[in-house]
Amino acid sequence: MAGTREYVRGVIRRRPSSPPSAVVTVDTRVDTGADTGADAAALDAAAPVASGPVFVLVHGIGVSSRYFERLVPALSGEGRVFAVDLPGFGRATRQRPAHPLSIDDFADTVAEAMDRAGLADAVVVGHSMGTQVAVSLAVRRPDLVHALALLGPVTDPSDRTALRSGMLLGVDTLRESPRGNLLVAADYLRCGPRWYLATLPAMLDYPIERELEAVRIPTLVVRGARDPIARADWVAELARRSGGRAVTVPSVAHLVMHGAPWRTAALIAQVAEVAA
Repeated sequence: MAGTREYVRGVIRRRPSSPPSAVVTVDTRVDTGADTGADAAALDAAAPVASGPVFVLVHGIGVSSRYFERLVPALSGEGRVFAVDLPGFGRATRQRPAHPLSIDDFADTVAEAMDRAGLADAVVVGHSMGTQVAVSLAVRRPDLVHALALLGPVTDPSDRTALRSGMLLGVDTLRESPRGNLLVAADYLRCGPRWYLATLPAMLDYPIERELEAVRIPTLVVRGARDPIARADWVAELARRSGGRAVTVPSVAHLVMHGAPWRTAALIAQVAEVAA
């Protein structure tokens, strides 16, 4: 097992590493001291919390919770907003284990963070690979998840190769705003290619469409109209399998919650009301 080295009477031993954990970056009911860069003021302004549901935000591969910078203020009037960085990404770079993690592993770290915060019956909002983590969490810990909002879900079965996934990501960068691309690029650099590539097989292999069939809670599936990754037929199929609702938001691409934060927040609030 990987871990730090310990010398005992000339023998090298390895102390077991602590299990990977997610880092809480946003909690509008608590000052997390999150390093949110230029967006700290916006998140601080969202601090007064309305009574209502808890929204748990889960980011995608390579990035961090920073790209929820516009969604957090938009959702904060509806209830408590709680976001994490998954192990190996963003502020959780130091929590990167020596071995790759599965989608279920990532879901377990979100569950642990929610347990520590005393959260349950939340509306879990995932984006991109975060949708897979959200679905896994709902399957593994149904006590924690009251409703699902899946934004730009991955991965369509026809896209489950590294080459195809990379091509679609490249197309998407041409359709995002400069600010959105800047956030993603900075987080990709922080993540680094090794951890990104170590995580990619788990994302490509996760059968979200099958796992969703085991989830019987209110589910919303959202895509941007210009999103080349989460295309309309794929989003409709996920909504059908979950018994949920599919919505396309005009004029935005894969970062739907960044390009249209208030519209996305309103849709999420609607699924929260259904679940209430």
